[in-house]
Order: sequence, then structure tokens, then C-alpha cells
Amino acid sequence: MPQRQIDREIAALFEEYRALREEVTQRVASRMQMIGFAGVVSALLAASDRIAPSGPALYIALLVLVLALLWLRGFNRAIQRIGRHLRDVEGRINALAAQAWGTPDALLTWETRAQDSRMRVRGLPGRVGRLGGWYLP
Repeated sequence: MPQRQIDREIAALFEEYRALREEVTQRVASRMQMIGFAGVVSALLAASDRIAPSGPALYIALLVLVLALLWLRGFNRAIQRIGRHLRDVEGRINALAAQAWGTPDALLTWETRAQDSRMRVRGLPGRVGRLGGWYLP
């Protein structure tokens, strides 16, 4: 493949990489807002002076928390799917850079290293993380 074509392909892949990283950043910020919102709603309902097992406030607070946890799991899994694609893009860019420029070291490693770090978590934190969608192979 001619050098000029490889450079254009690398540039296009870098743009995709940048856009995907922005998407992850926005999703993480959105996730934190949702966690805060669910926590505030649940705390307000639980702190209500009319809370009783026979009243709806306790059950609504629990329902809000359960729905927030399910939403969070799905959101985490979506972020991990983007991360999986980011790792593929990193690999493609690194291979093209090695071919075009003779670069012995990988140019992009952030997502690959982050996932490797997440997958090394063992024990209860690792199981909770996998259940919560924080870790996807």
C-alpha cells in the first residue's frame, strides 16, 4: 500500500478513535449524573417522615434504586462495547503505523491497557464488576 494511502487511513482511524473516546467521556459523565439523580430521589423518599412498610414511599425508593442499577449495568455494557471497538481501532492504527513508519512501539495503548487492568481485578470486586457490566472480555 502506498505511503500516502496509509497516512490517510491512519488519519481516518485517528478521527474515529477521537470520536469514540469523546463518546465514552460523555457517557461516563451522563452515568454519574444518573447515579446522583437516583440517589437523591431515593434518599428523599427514604427520608420522608411518612415512610412505612405499608406506604408506597419505601417501595418507590427501592424501585428507583433497582431501575437505576439495571440502567447503570446496561450503560456500562454499552461503554465496554465502545471500548472493545476502541481496542480494535488501536490495533489497526498501531499495525499501520508500524508498517508505514517502522514504529516499533504501539502508538495507542490507553483502552487496551485500561481493559487489561480491569480484567486483572479478582475476587468479590471482580465478580461485582462483571455483574455490573464494568468488565467485558
